[in-house]
Amino acid sequence: MLTWKDYDYERERRQDKIAQAKHYRMVQSATDNCESNFTKISIRMLDSIGSRLVQWGSQLQCRCAEMTMSASKRAI
Repeated sequence: MLTWKDYDYERERRQDKIAQAKHYRMVQSATDNCESNFTKISIRMLDSIGSRLVQWGSQLQCRCAEMTMSASKRAI
């Protein structure tokens, strides 16, 4: 059974969530307006390069692991 205390708590929680959402939207709109097209393009380009480097690093790590496994088999 809900009490007035529970009702007040839920009302305050909803108001806090609404205030947080308004603040987030305000910050988001401000940052969207401040970023130039060059900045957006460079962020996308760096993200693409970063993902390719991660993929390359993972492949290199797998190759090195295979080489150490094969080298340890030869020593035995």
